[in-house]
Amino acid sequence: MQITKPQIARLQVLYGQFSRREIGVGAGREARIAWATERLQKPVASFSDLTVDDAGYLIDQLQQALGVKAPLKSRPGRAQARRAGLDGRKDGSEFQDAPQIATSADLGRIHRLLAQLGWDQMRFVSFLASGRSPLARRADKTIRTTSDANKVWWALKRIARQTGVWRRTP
Repeated sequence: MQITKPQIARLQVLYGQFSRREIGVGAGREARIAWATERLQKPVASFSDLTVDDAGYLIDQLQQALGVKAPLKSRPGRAQARRAGLDGRKDGSEFQDAPQIATSADLGRIHRLLAQLGWDQMRFVSFLASGRSPLARRADKTIRTTSDANKVWWALKRIARQTGVWRRTP
């Protein structure tokens, strides 16, 4: 999901404050792009090309560097949090009658883990088509529900731990 206009504005304001406060940090566009590239460890051509997750990470980094407290994020209710933790893992048939569509946060979490593994989209698609995939028994290998997203994420997390590249990401 592409960055939102409020996120672009927030990033630009925070980076402006950061560049005025830190010695040796440029205030120009090139310096801002170089800073974002360094932080994300991937090439950034423009802030408008960032994803929502990347922008959120950069905003958090700037707020932390400036000592700005992040606004509290709304927490899910107890039932929603329970479902997020169990759906696709240990739920049995509890949530089968009312499946939830996978959110951009669910898919973003998977893509961050793919980046840790160093997998491109082709490698991920071939994993989903393989017999080791949690979606192996289905004809359609698309991640559609929270249950699907959780199953894929836990399988990828296991692979990341086995290969020694697992680290918790923001």
